[in-house]
Amino acid sequence: MRNDYFEVIPDAGAERSAGSVLARIYHDIGLAAVAEALRLPADSFEPEMIESLERGELYLLPPALARAETDA
Repeated sequence: MRNDYFEVIPDAGAERSAGSVLARIYHDIGLAAVAEALRLPADSFEPEMIESLERGELYLLPPALARAETDA
């Protein structure tokens, strides 16, 4: 996991619009919420999906815990 909390937010580069960045954030949050609700083991997914789960989990944590998670 990356050290800087804001580095996990995808860049809105020339090839991406702000809408696609939001769609990716919503996708990550939704994926993490469903995986948590169903108690799915993260290691059963492909590496790209695991990264998406990790990003989504940061959004689901309360702000203080999210900062502590990225500082570790």
